[in-house]
Amino acid sequence: MFVVLPAGPGIPAEPLRLTMPVVYGTHLPGLGEPAARLAKLVKQLSGGALELDLKEPGDGTEPQEILDKVSRGQVDAGFATANFWAAKVPAAALFGGFPFGPDAKGYVDWFFAGDGRKLYQEMYDEAELNVHVIPCAFGGGEASGWFAKELRKPEDLKGFRMRGFGLGGRVMSRLGATTVVVPGGKLGRAFDKHEIDGAEFLTPAVDERQRLQDHVKLIYVPGWHQPETVFELLINQDRWNALDDQQQTVLDTACRAMLLATLAESPRLQAQALDDLAKDGVKVETWSDEMMGAFRRAWGEVAEEEGSRDPFFKKVLDDLEKFRAAKPSPKPSSASSAP
Repeated sequence: MFVVLPAGPGIPAEPLRLTMPVVYGTHLPGLGEPAARLAKLVKQLSGGALELDLKEPGDGTEPQEILDKVSRGQVDAGFATANFWAAKVPAAALFGGFPFGPDAKGYVDWFFAGDGRKLYQEMYDEAELNVHVIPCAFGGGEASGWFAKELRKPEDLKGFRMRGFGLGGRVMSRLGATTVVVPGGKLGRAFDKHEIDGAEFLTPAVDERQRLQDHVKLIYVPGWHQPETVFELLINQDRWNALDDQQQTVLDTACRAMLLATLAESPRLQAQALDDLAKDGVKVETWSDEMMGAFRRAWGEVAEEEGSRDPFFKKVLDDLEKFRAAKPSPKPSSASSAP
């Protein structure tokens, strides 16, 4: 149950507004829309005393600039996914969604029953970034991408031209694929001109909105390269420290509510999008066990390399894998526990 803060002596007549650029346009289902819902919820929970002033991508801040601008205090806050900062802070990918990583429930468990939140903040502190981070929503799992031809065995990846990024792209490269950089808005044209053989883009719901089904008719699932997308609320640390306890609680409570809501909603949103795409003539194929085994082995090699280069990456991944491997003790039934 959420409590709306009443107007009173501790609440200013004019709302406190935090300028917050967002990484995806709020028109995008599942990826951008949660930022708009967060802003609405913060206003409701604070009784109008606290507002998030959303800035769409390019409205003064490009998505890749959000972290640095929040850290420098050029904007108050940002709504993003940590994968955008992985080139600067390698462990960030582990908090945004990574190959064979947790699903939404797995992330919630680690954040609130493990060391996930502590390590999340520690990562930014160690990188000397002046931000306070709150995990704030889920964007949904991705499909593996769109493909112009079938891939039945690992050898089929030799010379395969794949639009991919980050750790998932490195896994594909290790298996022989050639990663190609193509802007998202030009993917359809690249398929039409046979410049690429495959492309990982966003979630099925957003891919459908972008009409990729007009250019290519094959999708592979599951999206092993990013089983979930985690969104973060970044707040300039000095700005956060200046907020009173009520204001901080409103932001933390709103993010917890958004995590719960999107955890429940995202799987249905993506499943419906895949169903709609299938009705539009798209073939949705499941990776073979042989292909999934190859992806997993290659990921193990990439993860080991990344951990050897960046000790904090290894620290986070080791902690997360240890947490995931731990099996909670079964609770006794009421009958067996009765005296």
